[in-house]
Amino acid sequence: MSVLGLDVIKKRIKKEKLVENLGQRELKNPEGVGLDLRLGEVHKIIKGGAFIEADQKKSLGLRQGVETKLVARYQKEQNPQAEITLGPGDYYLVLTLESLNTPPDLMPVIYPRSSLFRAGLLLLNTKIDPGYQGPLTFGLANLSSFEVKLQLGARICNLVFFKIEGKTINYRGQHQGGRVSFTKKERQV
Repeated sequence: MSVLGLDVIKKRIKKEKLVENLGQRELKNPEGVGLDLRLGEVHKIIKGGAFIEADQKKSLGLRQGVETKLVARYQKEQNPQAEITLGPGDYYLVLTLESLNTPPDLMPVIYPRSSLFRAGLLLLNTKIDPGYQGPLTFGLANLSSFEVKLQLGARICNLVFFKIEGKTINYRGQHQGGRVSFTKKERQV
């Protein structure tokens, strides 16, 4: 696997809409090998009950998420943007402002920006499968003993694209399109 350079990423953004709703900084003056993504939505878990079942002989396992409540959303015309305060031990589900349209030959991987962990914040993330479309959802936890303020629209992570050699199978899971959570039991697809 190899990593795509910024020139290739920018061409694919124009040609394939690889990433939509990028900030001006990333369109005009990115740095390194990836693109910074911004904080778009913040959701608080308000009710538990998550369940993850093992796969069965004749079907995939059942899953049930948690109930969440939208706490804050980026407002395009608002300047300055709203802020959220993460208290010690707080945990949120957050979505990016940007959306991906991941082709079969790429695997995007997320890296937290160092400004997060330098403030005591942990961004929980994963790779993105080929075929995934939509904003990205992450866990965000405050591991410090102090409050941390984050402004909507702040750059929180860096997206790096890896080129895949060989066959892939497109993502077909329940979180396609940026779905945050689900409260009823569903069979995995």
